Amino acid sequence: MEVKLGGTFLTCAMGPLHHAGTCIQASRVPEGLRELAPEGLLGGFQRGVDQAAKLAGVRREDVERLLPMGEVREAVERLAETQPEALIAWDVYAGRIGGLLQGVAEVTDHGHAPDASLCLERLANKVRRDPPFSEPLQALAEDIAYWQKMIGRCRKLLDESGGGALARAYRRRQIRKLATIVASALVIVAALSVIVRVRTARARVDALLERAEVCAARDIAPDDVERATSEQQRRVTARLEECAAAQAREAAEREERLRAEEKAREEERRRAERDERCAALAVRFKAGAFSDDDGALAGVRGDLIRRIAQRRLTAADVGPTGPALPCEGARGGDELRAAFVDALVASAWTWVPSADPGPRLGELLSARRAELPERARTMLSGRAVYESKRAIVSGDPAALGRASRLCALTAALEIPSGSACAALARLAAKPSP
Repeated sequence: MEVKLGGTFLTCAMGPLHHAGTCIQASRVPEGLRELAPEGLLGGFQRGVDQAAKLAGVRREDVERLLPMGEVREAVERLAETQPEALIAWDVYAGRIGGLLQGVAEVTDHGHAPDASLCLERLANKVRRDPPFSEPLQALAEDIAYWQKMIGRCRKLLDESGGGALARAYRRRQIRKLATIVASALVIVAALSVIVRVRTARARVDALLERAEVCAARDIAPDDVERATSEQQRRVTARLEECAAAQAREAAEREERLRAEEKAREEERRRAERDERCAALAVRFKAGAFSDDDGALAGVRGDLIRRIAQRRLTAADVGPTGPALPCEGARGGDELRAAFVDALVASAWTWVPSADPGPRLGELLSARRAELPERARTMLSGRAVYESKRAIVSGDPAALGRASRLCALTAALEIPSGSACAALARLAAKPSP
């Protein structure tokens, strides 16, 4: 016990000193000097006291009563003065001297930790001709040497306490630990004897509960359920309820799946029927053999089909939503879409002067923008500039929307719109107050 107490204390207390000596020998002198701060050294000392107290099974105060704590505090106060002075002297003077650290490693005692005080003394001797530099290092070396000697005295006091209060407390702690282990072993044996009697039944319950099939709980024997823990019994009850719910859910899902399949078949039938009708309409449209009733079949209102054929679209046909295209997404829809674009180009003067274009108009016309009359392009540009300026001034939401749609159309058709559309875009990008 004597070696354990003193050795444990020494390991903790000397840790910062050893690390500082290692740093100085490795040419990391500033790091080594910082490691010698009184807070760090006192921290190592206190860790050593705590570890010794823990090992002996006594309080920290009991260990401190054996140690010269007054001298410890005095040494810490001395280090609080010399350590910062040495660190400042190094920062101020070390950069002017070359080859300063050569020979510091000569104090190394191979196989043992480096002695921080000897390393500092060697550094002080190397700069002896520069008193402002050497004197703080020498003073710190002396205080560190004193600190190391005091740690050695503390270790000796702890070692010599083997026959005293710490040794007796240590023996009592070992006896209590042994008694605790024996009592725990007896409790474990008793508990195992109880567990073994029900282990097989509970293992079978667990095995069935861990199966992926939710209804596997129905295979658990009633006797095993009685031997199961309350948690296992709760889980069995829950799994049986889940099984009943799963069976009811599967029946409902089968019914829902049948309804969904029937709905999908009906939608497919309607889609096929629409494809056939739209394909036939596209054929009749090319031949000019269509009627106004075909608009309802094509999914558009009024006589749009006839206006497409006559290439006389109105402003209402291009916005502000859509435009709506006949038979869109169905067979024959591409032919009717192409006819709609042809009508847009051919009837530009019926919609350009007053149209509030929908968001898809630019997409439809972008590939044919070069075919628009130059005057129509100029009018669109002028309308975009005029509507943008008026919307910015008025702040009216409807006017802002119409101007934004006109600007989007001119951008898609690569028609210049000046700075008005750019100003409108900046205004739209600003967050609302």
